[in-house]
Amino acid sequence: MPVYNGGDDIVENVDVIRRVVAGGLPGEEVELIVVSDGSIDGTAERLLESRSDRDIRVIHYDRNLGKGYAVKAGALAAHGDWVALVDDDLDLDPASIPEFLDVARREQLDFAIGSKRHPGSTVQYPRSRRIASWCYQQLNHMLFRLDVRDTQVGLKVFSRSVVDEVVPLLLVKRFAFDLELLAVATALGHGRIKELPIRLEYRFSGSALRSAAVVRALWDTAAIFYRLRILRTYQRKRGLVGAAARSEWQPLVSVIGDHPAAEALDYPRLEPASGIEAASGELVAVLGPRARPAGNLIAAAVPFFADPAVAAVVAPTVAPLGGTLRESSAAAVLESRLGGGSRRSRHFPGNVRNVSDYPAENVVVRRTDYAAALAVGVDDEQLVAWLAERGRRTVYAPDTSVSEAPAPLFLPHLRGTWRHARARGASARRSRAGSLSGATLLSLLPAALAAAGVILIAAGTHSARDVGIGLVAAYLALVVVSALLAGARFRSALTGLLTVPALIATQAVYVAGFVRGLAHRR
Repeated sequence: MPVYNGGDDIVENVDVIRRVVAGGLPGEEVELIVVSDGSIDGTAERLLESRSDRDIRVIHYDRNLGKGYAVKAGALAAHGDWVALVDDDLDLDPASIPEFLDVARREQLDFAIGSKRHPGSTVQYPRSRRIASWCYQQLNHMLFRLDVRDTQVGLKVFSRSVVDEVVPLLLVKRFAFDLELLAVATALGHGRIKELPIRLEYRFSGSALRSAAVVRALWDTAAIFYRLRILRTYQRKRGLVGAAARSEWQPLVSVIGDHPAAEALDYPRLEPASGIEAASGELVAVLGPRARPAGNLIAAAVPFFADPAVAAVVAPTVAPLGGTLRESSAAAVLESRLGGGSRRSRHFPGNVRNVSDYPAENVVVRRTDYAAALAVGVDDEQLVAWLAERGRRTVYAPDTSVSEAPAPLFLPHLRGTWRHARARGASARRSRAGSLSGATLLSLLPAALAAAGVILIAAGTHSARDVGIGLVAAYLALVVVSALLAGARFRSALTGLLTVPALIATQAVYVAGFVRGLAHRR
């Protein structure tokens, strides 16, 4: 059950859904997973306090990432042989879930989904939305050949095989995740779908469709088609996520340090450890002193360790809500494509991938590998590259995250940029450029073009000066656009203004540090 700012009714709604579903499935084991998608109204805290048993699990993370991201996080955390999705507002009757499950089991379906367009549905729905829904479904049928009249209802039941083989591949976080789930599942051989009637009573504050949401939904739909039919991204990624399919293996995980956030981790076997010497778990979780991990951090990381070659799992680090002006400006720089090696993720790329060079201030790692790294003085900036040089894999898992305030502007931020750049330069030298990623090259390219522009301007010839001015102007335009996006994202004009000099300074320090690491063997 995904929820964002559930308000005062959230605890009661969760209890209603749990009782109705459990009452319709007598003798069955039922778990309810509530995913708080960056709620800021105390939803997660109220739910954590109200838990009476282990049948209700709460996963919270600090950045609002969209309903699709929340559904994916919850589905991957589920233990059941069947997974149901239902909205938290009770617009859709949760009593339909046992009925859907019965049909899915009896007819051996991959999906039993609710449909507003089913003849047996009882729906109170504005005319404008009926028309928009019909048009969208016609588009989906044309692009994906889906024999489904309504993909978007927030009531679905799907099989464990769909969770294991399809859900880890999904990329859409907000507007078209229902379509992506059904289209990718069908393309990968899980196309046994049946639409069933629903009882739906919308409580609208207004019936107008927001144009921005429509545009984003259409954009996401086009992106799904491009990845599925043209790039075949989902098909190519199947091998990487195969090792992370459901497993009953739940190793003991030692959380290094007396970390207060460990209590919110949704994992049954955790132990606190003062240091690596006191850790007895097969895996250790190393968290920064101010880090707030998503509730599913450990649960999302553990399945990858079923592959013996995997030594560590890292996840995106995002800035928490609020924070000082200097911290939010530093976060804007780190989340920018120009921000010194893309040290933080702005867009939460959904592709699970191997990384050979990534900051590991927050990491889940095998105890033996971590102890070996500490024994030779490897720090968090060097850990992933050090493991890669020894043939050990690190997996980037974007379906969980860690919230942590960055070092503020200017000196603390620039010192961190210098250390990071030196580590990347040293890694590039040792691996003979094998560790260089597209993000590294993209972060170096604008500054290199600006430097070339300055050199051409200083050259003195008229034609060279014109080219140099053009290069410098293009670089400044990129900086200004990044600053405008930062101001909009953090809803602060001051953040946008401070981002301009911060980006330029960060670029200069990053290039200097990278060259230093590349040239010096120490």
